[in-house]
Amino acid sequence: MMDRKKWIKESMRMIRRDLWSIRYVILVLGIYFFLAWNIFYSSCPFVMITGFPCPGCGLSRAGFSILRGEFLQAWYLHPFIYGIGLLTAVFVIRRYILHKETGSLKKWLIFLLAGMFVFYIYRMIRYFPGEPPMSYYPGNLLSRIAQAFQVLNR
Repeated sequence: MMDRKKWIKESMRMIRRDLWSIRYVILVLGIYFFLAWNIFYSSCPFVMITGFPCPGCGLSRAGFSILRGEFLQAWYLHPFIYGIGLLTAVFVIRRYILHKETGSLKKWLIFLLAGMFVFYIYRMIRYFPGEPPMSYYPGNLLSRIAQAFQVLNR
């Protein structure tokens, strides 16, 4: 067992190394979200293109609801936020605190994503179109293209 200082130093080294290895992803995502919110007023590419909610619609709002202590609101927006939070916590604990492998968590991630997809189908059948996040967004790219073609065909 390593002493506390070595353990903290190793954990911080791992975090820095992991962040450095995905630096371009972080940069591209930062630019994408900045442009998406300032131009399209949405961060979801599926919504921006089709106007339909995606399987993850409501996750960001649910996460912010949790941060504000609005746990029931988070559940209402997207109950899988709790599974994502739990899986993230397990990953962080295993990787940065226990210094153990995290590859075994992939099966749980796949299970979580499959559950989200099944839940999405349920929400589309039961609630679409309804209140956000299960709403249709009319300013999407496909509807704008269809409108442009209608204008051209007149």
